[in-house]
Amino acid sequence: MDNKLTPFNPDWDKILEKLEKNQDAGLELSAEEKKLLKELQEIRADAAEALKIYQAFDTNSKWAEFREQVKSEAPLKNPVHEVPRQPINLWLKISAVAAAIFVMTAIGLVFQKGSQQQSVNIFRNDIPAGKNSATLTLDNGKKVLLSEAGSGQFAAEAGVVISKSADGQLIYSENGRHIDAASKMQVLSTVNGESYRLQLPDHSEVWLNAASSIRFPASFAGLKDRKVELKGEAYFEIAKDRKHPFIVKTDQQEVQVLGTHFNINSYQDKQQTSTTLLEGSLRITNKHKKEQLIRPGETSVVNNGTEILISPADLKSAMAWKNGYFRFNGEQIDEVMLKLSRWYDMDIAYQGTISKEKFSGKISRYKNISEVLNMLSYSNAVRFKVEGRRVTVMQ
Repeated sequence: MDNKLTPFNPDWDKILEKLEKNQDAGLELSAEEKKLLKELQEIRADAAEALKIYQAFDTNSKWAEFREQVKSEAPLKNPVHEVPRQPINLWLKISAVAAAIFVMTAIGLVFQKGSQQQSVNIFRNDIPAGKNSATLTLDNGKKVLLSEAGSGQFAAEAGVVISKSADGQLIYSENGRHIDAASKMQVLSTVNGESYRLQLPDHSEVWLNAASSIRFPASFAGLKDRKVELKGEAYFEIAKDRKHPFIVKTDQQEVQVLGTHFNINSYQDKQQTSTTLLEGSLRITNKHKKEQLIRPGETSVVNNGTEILISPADLKSAMAWKNGYFRFNGEQIDEVMLKLSRWYDMDIAYQGTISKEKFSGKISRYKNISEVLNMLSYSNAVRFKVEGRRVTVMQ
């Protein structure tokens, strides 16, 4: 089944109808079809709500009023840095009409406006979404490209069997004696445009985002701690073992846990590490030996300062990538494009001043880049040009 929907095209509705008919008829859906069905049902619910709002407003006059309001706003000042313009949250903070336009753009309902939008953005070509792939580097230096490896066992080291599941998960399992397995270090790494799922030797699971890596022993047997090293971003579901705490080390912090679900974002270009806790409890220790406990629903931020900052978590945004979405919550276009560049493996350039307006919304990570950029450009704050793997953001 082709689930690559084009911008401003209502074909998603036909796909949804077919999937629901197959399900009602008792036909078994594949894992991919089940995921697509859930996504499309969410789209239908969002569409119904957005359409009610959209039909109730004169969009042209509301946008005109909004632009006049923005022009008259004075810049705010922050003790740490200046914010040149009041943040514009297209979902919640400007008006119902802006929300309607943005939601419907994200789900491809405003197809009747497609010709106007396509004349603004310039697409010399399209860029597909990233894929399920990664490279495993064994202790002996051998590299295995997992997208090319068949399912089943493909390596063994010190009594530990390394295999790939049929749905593309890397699995470690002990098989007999594992002499010195704890000293055999493995590295799973992704480049831009890749993500992968890993089951560690203790049955903990890790989802590795694009441009990330995790270093871990082939076995935790005989070790006091279950320690791994992370660069980039990963989501963890840790198997409980109170006698052997699980530790995640990044450049700026260590996280200690007995059993929990959490996400760590430690990309170096962000110059800070954020940890979001969904379940359990975590102890965060930074390079200055400062410690903080965080509870479910909280996010910690560690940077070069001495303090660890704790705040309420935006769980939907933190978990979006793992659940197959981009979710933007009051982010400037350069922050948005940084996320997109990792997943679509593209270079970003800016023509003119970088827009200070802020974007919020949600769209599938499995859509082509043209669909995502069309969504963003409906704010009228930016437009885009795609040439090869280079995307230019224009005012």
